[in-house]
Amino acid sequence: MLLVLIMNVWIFACSLFGMIYGIRKFFAPKKALYLKMITFGVGCQMFSRLFYVIFHFSQGELWKGFNVGMLGIMGSFMFFLCANYGQMDGLVDDGSKVFRKTRLLSLIVPVLILLLYIVFFMLTNDISARISMGILTLILMPCSYFNFKHFIIYDVAFGIIRPLRKYNILAVVYAFLTMLEFYGSYLNFTPLYIFSCVGIGAIAAAILPVLKGGARKWKKSSS
Repeated sequence: MLLVLIMNVWIFACSLFGMIYGIRKFFAPKKALYLKMITFGVGCQMFSRLFYVIFHFSQGELWKGFNVGMLGIMGSFMFFLCANYGQMDGLVDDGSKVFRKTRLLSLIVPVLILLLYIVFFMLTNDISARISMGILTLILMPCSYFNFKHFIIYDVAFGIIRPLRKYNILAVVYAFLTMLEFYGSYLNFTPLYIFSCVGIGAIAAAILPVLKGGARKWKKSSS
């Protein structure tokens, strides 16, 4: 119980730092909506962990399975997905045959995430855990697909994608660590749980400064 509290406090503190950083850097006139959506994603992580921390202090250990806090984690990846899907993806992939190999290669990551879920499904008989992880998996698969696709795809005019590659690979790692956190939690594998939580916190703190460094290069490329 104490370990779970410590890990959630760690992730809360890191994501709070990340959200404040994002608000200060990206919430200004003429700043790209893309940057704001990623900030909202980190903010969802922060509110999710805030719920866990408050619940621990007021009610004790949180039950495993679907809970309100999971909605924040899912919302985090929904913002990441919405940021990459649509206009951003349309700028780098026009749907032509040129990028067919890239689109196919990008399927590797969501397939791996699906395989992780299948293994998890076989290792637990908890229906609530299976449903919770299933919903999360359905969100992580398209999210990780676009993040990995934008990590490996050829760049376009004005260098839109290359400066974001560090952000996109961090987002892919973030998705896998989230899966591993629930593995460690539900299956009582403490070392895996600690490793994944420490990694999630580190990425939550670092991902927006990394994104800022990439966005700064947009101006240099367009000038």
